[in-house]
Amino acid sequence: MKFKTVFSNASLFLLMIHWATPSVAQCSFDPTVSGNLLVCPESATMLTTQQYDSYQWYRRPYPDGAAEPIQGATGPSLSVDYLETPVYISVAATQGGCTEQSPEVLVDGLAFLPVTVQSSGEFNIGPNGEHIICAGDTVYFMIMLPYTRNIQWYDGLNEIAGATDDTLVVTQPGNYWVTASPTDCPNYMASLGLQIPVIWGSTPGCTTSVGDPADSGMDAVIMPNPARESLLVGVDIAGIVHLSLFNSLGQIVRQESFSVSTELHTSDLPVGVYTLVLQANVVRLARQVVVQR
Repeated sequence: MKFKTVFSNASLFLLMIHWATPSVAQCSFDPTVSGNLLVCPESATMLTTQQYDSYQWYRRPYPDGAAEPIQGATGPSLSVDYLETPVYISVAATQGGCTEQSPEVLVDGLAFLPVTVQSSGEFNIGPNGEHIICAGDTVYFMIMLPYTRNIQWYDGLNEIAGATDDTLVVTQPGNYWVTASPTDCPNYMASLGLQIPVIWGSTPGCTTSVGDPADSGMDAVIMPNPARESLLVGVDIAGIVHLSLFNSLGQIVRQESFSVSTELHTSDLPVGVYTLVLQANVVRLARQVVVQR
């Protein structure tokens, strides 16, 4: 029996296209782009690809646009500056006469809120935003997250020696500000951008409001107060608590860490009013204590 193969006109047309179309050769390699795709402010990131005979890097605007070759970018690596972000990057690599384009990657820049300082303690606010205090008052300035690295507090143009914690204890007039780095970008320094004036009150019998907005989430037993030989300090939260005792000049005279409770010896301290600060993670409590004989 003989078989006859019948082709329709459409089938013949498709076969002719298949025979007439040359096959496209694929390279035996697949270049990729690697590196840190999140760039810190005022810095750059280095992108790399694998080793090939030659390269051409491409940039495509975000969110859309056409990819264009980057002039002079013909090596195995490419530096992308923060000011260029966000941008799509790819590379065309050639090996043995065959060229293959990598998938695009999106390089973006990290952005941070401006430095913010929270005020708490004993003060009034003047008409121009100045903090007004009386003799014996204590103001706490706390720099807010995400600024946790390289902290330095200033009074005017002068660095305050040792003031590298997230909280500055202020008992004297001055013009206070701070510089710091965010947690994820320790090489990027940001500034408060303004100075916080602290001035003496001028009204007779100078009085200020008393309160500490940070006093939440922790309660403490502090006894006896006034104290003579020692002071018992106990808290109602679990974990490590950091204790600092400041004199009226804002100097630390006692500092320790404890859990649940501790006995603070005061027999060698001069008579006067002190500020006791308890810190546990983001919870802080401040109380005035009196040492007498």
